[in-house]
Amino acid sequence: MMFCGKLSFRFHLLIISFALVLQVSAQTSCVPDANGKYLKSYFNAGVYTLTQPVRYKTSDWIAVAGVAGSAVLLYTQDQQVFEFFDRQLPEGAAKNYSQFSDLGGNGLLSLPLLGGMYWAGASRSDCRMKEASLAGLQAFVLSAGAAWLVKSLAGRPRPNAGFESDDWHGPFSGHDAFPSGHTTRAFAVATVLAGYYKDKMWVGITAYGLAAFTASGRLLSGEHWPSDVFVGMALGYVIGRGVLKFNQKQKQIAQSSATATSMTISPLIGPQQLGLIIQF
Repeated sequence: MMFCGKLSFRFHLLIISFALVLQVSAQTSCVPDANGKYLKSYFNAGVYTLTQPVRYKTSDWIAVAGVAGSAVLLYTQDQQVFEFFDRQLPEGAAKNYSQFSDLGGNGLLSLPLLGGMYWAGASRSDCRMKEASLAGLQAFVLSAGAAWLVKSLAGRPRPNAGFESDDWHGPFSGHDAFPSGHTTRAFAVATVLAGYYKDKMWVGITAYGLAAFTASGRLLSGEHWPSDVFVGMALGYVIGRGVLKFNQKQKQIAQSSATATSMTISPLIGPQQLGLIIQF
């Protein structure tokens, strides 16, 4: 679009001296952000995570087969592996160890950490930190729900309840060993944080280190069979990966929409005329 008109020599010089270039563009907000859309996104994030297998590539299915095979193999050796870990620490020491290690999965550490990240991100206008914290919270909630559902349906007794490793009591029997909920939540959050900060290796190392610390505590305390913990690690990773990819996709959609609505206004100055070029 162009608007042209004759200008006086003095006014023409004034326009040239300012060399005005104005760009107007839609600003992309943080995605996710703490608003109504974020709360509504929990359902969509859950569906996206649940339907991940339909988007798996061959390499993903190979990884799934490897993890599933390892879980089955570990299950056959649950009793022996459990007894090995059970001998590593005296009962009192194991209990003290688990009191600290459980913080990574019960929310007493991860939730304040995620809240602090959001506050710091908001204070510093750091979108990535805000997005990572909210996606981490989403992963924590969804993984907690998934672990509870599988626990309720599986009905596997805990080893410290006096049952054998191959005892399964079925849905809603009150037994809730499989999988480890603490481990599931810890690895879900760790996967999200590591994914948002791929360029900062120390973040992933720290996040997964704390998650592994949580997993070790569930073994040493006698609260879970080894396969409970292993499956919890895998389930947490899968949920964290799904939440991460869902939010990254939503961010890309928002950025594409912002790019589509951008507008640039630039001056067009020539002999005896002044014009504006508007580009969409």
